[in-house]
Amino acid sequence: MSADRSMLAVLRIPDFRRYVIGCTASGFGDSLTPFALAFAVLELTGSPSALGLVVLSTRLPMILLALVGGVVGDRFSRRTIMLVTDVVRCVVQAATATILLTGVARVWMLIVLQLVAGAGAAFFNPAAQGLIPAVVDKPRLQQANSLLAMSRSAASIVAVGSAGALVALAEPGWAIGVDALTFLVSALALARLPRTLTAARPGRRAGLVAGLRSGLGEVRGHPWLWVWAAHAGLVNLLVISPIFVLGPFVADDHLGGAPAWASVGISYTVGALVGGLVSSRWTSSRPMVAAVGCFLLIVPLAVALAVPAPVWLLVPAGLLGGLQVSIYNVFQSTAVQRHLPDHLIARATSVLMLGALVAVPFGTGLAGPVAAAWGTRTVLGAVALLAVLVTVGTLALPATWRVVSTPPVRVEPAPAAVPAPTDPADGVRDPLPLRRTTA
Repeated sequence: MSADRSMLAVLRIPDFRRYVIGCTASGFGDSLTPFALAFAVLELTGSPSALGLVVLSTRLPMILLALVGGVVGDRFSRRTIMLVTDVVRCVVQAATATILLTGVARVWMLIVLQLVAGAGAAFFNPAAQGLIPAVVDKPRLQQANSLLAMSRSAASIVAVGSAGALVALAEPGWAIGVDALTFLVSALALARLPRTLTAARPGRRAGLVAGLRSGLGEVRGHPWLWVWAAHAGLVNLLVISPIFVLGPFVADDHLGGAPAWASVGISYTVGALVGGLVSSRWTSSRPMVAAVGCFLLIVPLAVALAVPAPVWLLVPAGLLGGLQVSIYNVFQSTAVQRHLPDHLIARATSVLMLGALVAVPFGTGLAGPVAAAWGTRTVLGAVALLAVLVTVGTLALPATWRVVSTPPVRVEPAPAAVPAPTDPADGVRDPLPLRRTTA
């Protein structure tokens, strides 16, 4: 890889640096709040049911509004959408911290506030994915996405540790107050991005429903995207959710409890960091094949939990699991940004998000009852088998192989004595052959 395409070289782009600061700050807040909010609700009510309702309120808007967020992100300025949603979430979390610290909080207040925060995330995330190609040129998109994946993983590690310290030494409200400040930092960073980053897009004058319908119609013309959405949804339903629901039970029954599962969680996060580094340097000619194939790295973790294996074997298995999630997400984001027209990126992202968001609640809800009926070991063994079957089935589909990486066209400067060609067709090649192969 040439030096100008290295991951750190992307940070030399001023607008991308501002984008990274904004998204990392938002990601820190997103990882900080769930931990603090869980303890806040338990201190307030002591009720698992109340905690479930509050957690649901953070997720439900993202499920219901994901496609709407994609349409809005494709029709309006993505910079403005991100700014507005950051300000809204800053106000919401500041209000949440205030009612907790002053002792006036009620469960219904927390639910209403987190519904608004969840709605903000539903609009922020598709716009954020769509803005990346405006601040980074296409040849460096994979390095940019890799750096963002690493920053999110690092922010998550720091956020969980910070939340634990704040909850232990002070109160959950202070942790949520810090979350409000992270959204303010994000808004200030994004405000420095040029207003001209996002040009007007086709269909802007159409209504919201018409925009949703036309956008989904265009997205349907890319079979690989729907195959990828189906794979992501199925593996979240059948593999990822059961592992993270049943893993703590295995650790508690056979491995000594929370410290064992914490070790697996840490190794998973470290693996995600390593995966970001690997994805920044690995260029595959078939990125969808590589990403889907890498998902098989989750199988050792499911098998190790089914046995169950000792912690010293679970830790490297967790590392492989984290490695695949970064590679999978980086390759997926880069494919969408490189191979779809700008006015479809947010809607395509929302389709992929929706599949995962809908699958996770069903997967987590079903894992416990199914394990109670069939046994935890049996279910985890079935999870490993399903991971292989779903992935191999996806790799067998022709659409998976049609996503091809096109090497960037290097334009050599013309000698000073030779005038540059005036015909736009001279020396220019279409960098997106995928549009022809998947239309």
